[in-house]
Amino acid sequence: MTVLPEVSRFALEHAADAVMITDTDSVIRYVNAAFTRLTGYEADEVIGRKPKIQGSSATTPEDYRRIWSAVLERGWWRGEIVNRRKSGEEWTAALSISRVIDADGGLLAYVGIATDISEVKRLQERLREAGLEAIHMLAVACEAKDKTTGNHIARVRHYAWHLARELGIDEAQAEEIAYSSIMHDVGKLHVPDAVLMKPGPLADDEWKIMREHPRDGMVILRKHPFYQLAREISENHHERWDGTGYPRGRRGGEIPVAARIVSVADVFDALTTRRPYKKPWPVDEAIAEVKGLSGRAFDPDIVTAFLNLAKRGVVAGVLDQFPPDEAGDAEDAAG
Repeated sequence: MTVLPEVSRFALEHAADAVMITDTDSVIRYVNAAFTRLTGYEADEVIGRKPKIQGSSATTPEDYRRIWSAVLERGWWRGEIVNRRKSGEEWTAALSISRVIDADGGLLAYVGIATDISEVKRLQERLREAGLEAIHMLAVACEAKDKTTGNHIARVRHYAWHLARELGIDEAQAEEIAYSSIMHDVGKLHVPDAVLMKPGPLADDEWKIMREHPRDGMVILRKHPFYQLAREISENHHERWDGTGYPRGRRGGEIPVAARIVSVADVFDALTTRRPYKKPWPVDEAIAEVKGLSGRAFDPDIVTAFLNLAKRGVVAGVLDQFPPDEAGDAEDAAG
């Protein structure tokens, strides 16, 4: 048993992960060799100082308060954090912080163990970008099929992003909804041109074909986890709040919130866009139509968010940035 302290120190010094031990006042009292390799700081440069010496612009004071609140409340925290090396380079750490207590439950110290996952994060971002590019290419192919320009998907994307943020959805999730929204009509790739481009109302048998495009979108996107949100939007953006939509007749909260958001964005865009069978509606009339469909086609909370955006000029700003298209498909003819 007497050799345990020496074994423990040897293990710490030769560990692959960076280890930092602080006292109860969060003052650094020990760092191992891996800490020096990862951060560039020698032990004598950090001992006696606080861990914020590694602070980066990507980690806010609120982030640190949240981390330490968790440590104080439950005794540990585990997650990702962006630190700064001595050179100024930022790096991403998979970090765990735990308190160390004695046999009587008294606090002795805090220990933090960090692993450099910067390369993993870079790879994840490259894969994410590749997936987003695939989404964009499929959306553009769909737009080319129904003879519209890319402005339709650009407008729907921006409306969806603004609506998500107005509803209090965090920025990362809002961005995912926005990118996924451009796939809402990808199932129209399976709709014959004679039906999709018919210059007027569809016959019953044609409507039967058209109403299958949300399901077709699910088939195209398959079951890859990256496209889960895009699948939800594709399948559900023609469902209605009152349950009279298609393809499943879902109602209210049964409809995923991302699809409810895109439904408002898509219908408003159809109303304000020129089609072969109609002129574009004036913006004020289209906004009034969206308001009138609250509680029937649309989630009332999302309509309220849309009206707030319209009052602040956000909706008009999107229309100015991405001018309306000159054509459309037969589904839009049905309103």
